[in-house]
Amino acid sequence: MEHSDGQPPVVVPVGDSPDSRLFIELSSYGADLAEAERALDLAVRGLEKGSALAEATAHLVGFAVVAYCRTVMPSNVRGRLTDHVDVPSEFAAVHAHVKTYRNATVAHSQSGLAVTYALGVLDSGSLKVRDVTALTCLVPLPDRVIHEFRALIDAMEDRLGQALEPVRRRLMETLAELDESQMSQLRKAAAPDIQEKWAHEFNPRSTRRPYPTGHTVYWDLPRGDGIRD
Repeated sequence: MEHSDGQPPVVVPVGDSPDSRLFIELSSYGADLAEAERALDLAVRGLEKGSALAEATAHLVGFAVVAYCRTVMPSNVRGRLTDHVDVPSEFAAVHAHVKTYRNATVAHSQSGLAVTYALGVLDSGSLKVRDVTALTCLVPLPDRVIHEFRALIDAMEDRLGQALEPVRRRLMETLAELDESQMSQLRKAAAPDIQEKWAHEFNPRSTRRPYPTGHTVYWDLPRGDGIRD
């Protein structure tokens, strides 16, 4: 992306404020919806005859369900997307189905859509017992529900965009009010604090801030290289 003078734009941090925190929260919902959208698009491709994604379709749908439900279920660091936008009435049923499917089937194993049977294996001639085994039957979301779910994501992305736009405009107006000296200070502002660690130091137990100032990335070594603690 180039600016009017042909040079690349200058990227500066937007200062901490209620509006910037709201913009960050709303945008984070957008990132989750984008993950759900991409996973469902791949799942739909898997429904096509002969698709190489056929065996992955159910897993992609499960991932999409989790990503979507992150936006509509509260966490310790943000509220719910539905605190800011309503689910369109025509999608209320599929929205409820997706949440229930997540709670009872994807995140927890308690629904009749995932049933395990204990089975005895007998010799066909003598009927002597040869083994006892288990068979688990997983019932995937019907194709129709998958397509309705995909349309729900589109609708929620549209409503999220409408909620984001006035916040974006206010932040742009706030930046535009800064004088040249203040803009220069922003250009000199520190970039996000990126902590680098090795993969063996990986720690998923962390909590982000409403206005983040950095994050940690983890690096793998080429196979065969050792690491000293």
